[in-house]
Amino acid sequence: MKKNKVVALAAFAIMTVAAMGYAQEQGANSVSIAFSDPSKPGLLKANLTYGGIVVRGYDGDDVIVESMPRGTQDEEGRRKKSKGMWVIPNTSMGFTIEEEDNVMKIRGHGNSRMDLVIEVPVNTSLRLSCVNGGDVVVENVRGEIEANNTNGGIRIADVSGTVVANTTNGSVVVSFDEITPDKAMSFVSFNGKVDVTFPEDVKANVKLKTENGSIYSDFEIDIKRTIRKIEEDERERGGKYKVRLEGTMYGELNGGGPEMHFSTYNGSIYIRKR
Repeated sequence: MKKNKVVALAAFAIMTVAAMGYAQEQGANSVSIAFSDPSKPGLLKANLTYGGIVVRGYDGDDVIVESMPRGTQDEEGRRKKSKGMWVIPNTSMGFTIEEEDNVMKIRGHGNSRMDLVIEVPVNTSLRLSCVNGGDVVVENVRGEIEANNTNGGIRIADVSGTVVANTTNGSVVVSFDEITPDKAMSFVSFNGKVDVTFPEDVKANVKLKTENGSIYSDFEIDIKRTIRKIEEDERERGGKYKVRLEGTMYGELNGGGPEMHFSTYNGSIYIRKR
């Protein structure tokens, strides 16, 4: 245990694709790292500004990270000149990995444009975040999954545990093998569909809302619509008074259970039975 602790601290101090004996270089853009205690489930956190993240569970102990560059211009752009000089597409990239106490953090450097493909032990929890130009994809993982995106979709398949998924421009598509009982979950998009597949014995209190779309379900859900009155009164400060009636639908699935929130503004909601 003492050896593991020393290795973890060394990796935390500065972990790039080079820490001898701990990060084994797999190739120019690939690295393999172990959690401090592989006998226990780990937590992986990954964050990119430009690009997508793919995470797949596998029967192994190490976390294997591979990065792939993204071009920043099309072929026509590459042939153009700027200030009398040829434009060279910037595909430079880099990422840093830190590990401490079974928590591994991966982040892209600055505006590096790349996709990350990550293999993790099946029993790994995830916190993933993208901003521009790529999807968040997760497959075959057992744990607590939190996925956030801004300009891209979220696709999660064949997972067990819990999911909290939120994106602005893209769809949220999730498929469970098993779920953790008594845990709340949330599936939210602004511009895109929300499509979730559950085991047939799932129990939940569902909260449903879409402004410009429909709601479909394989399950029989007893739905009740609730109107909430929201007032904004700024007249004392010389402003205006506004009242808004906001409608949300609530219901019970298989007798009720933890809250599950499904929401989109422009898109439909699908709740499917596996």
